[in-house]
Amino acid sequence: MERETVIEDRLSKIYHTNYVRNSRAICVLWGIFTVCYAILNIVCFIQPQWIGDTGVATAGFFGLFKYCVLRNNNEFECQGDFFDADSYLNSSFHAAAVFIGLSALLFLVCCLCLLLFLFLNTATVLRICGWIQVLGAIFMFLGCVIFPNGWDHKTFNKVCLNDSKAYDMGSCGIRWAFILAIILIFDATILAILAFVLAAKQAKLLPEVYKKMEKSDFNGYASDTMSKRSGLHALSDDRYSEYSHRSEKSKRSIHSSRAA
Repeated sequence: MERETVIEDRLSKIYHTNYVRNSRAICVLWGIFTVCYAILNIVCFIQPQWIGDTGVATAGFFGLFKYCVLRNNNEFECQGDFFDADSYLNSSFHAAAVFIGLSALLFLVCCLCLLLFLFLNTATVLRICGWIQVLGAIFMFLGCVIFPNGWDHKTFNKVCLNDSKAYDMGSCGIRWAFILAIILIFDATILAILAFVLAAKQAKLLPEVYKKMEKSDFNGYASDTMSKRSGLHALSDDRYSEYSHRSEKSKRSIHSSRAA
């Protein structure tokens, strides 16, 4: 029974070691995807290709804070600056740009938080990054929802012919930046869930497990050595008793010969 217990403890220790390695590999992949997400978020934020014309009316396309309209010289004239509040078409575009910008900033902070793995517990860092990613996903969602509310501007109506109605794209179509922003909402949610799951898994990887296993190994080793020692003592006692019986028999034979 003791040997079976030692074998089970050693197998559990091997399984635990493999589990730790797999968990670390998944954490590395999670960190790589977080950095990639931050880059895509910045690209989505600065690109004006959120919605644009399909060739029906005046050519042009719109982003969060920048829009471009085709002029008479067949060249696009772009306007808009993120830090200039007067350059926004309306407050909805401004609010959407702020939320998407905050989402990009949060994921940049999350990338910097990856350095905390050198100083803090892994589960703590994952929880911090998980909450940051949750906020980033919420801000990205709010930006994507508020952005169509600004489509009632006259400049947007000139390009898209939507009768200045909010949430009506008219003759325009969704461009790749808007589609990427929608995909990033789900990506941020998945990354946040994965961070919390990894944090919960890391909480089970406590040093006490190794201590318990090492203790059981030591106890098994001690029991084996004690059993070996007891076997040696028993063997020596048997040999001593056998020798004593032989000596007593020889003495009796000598006494009987002398008496005869």
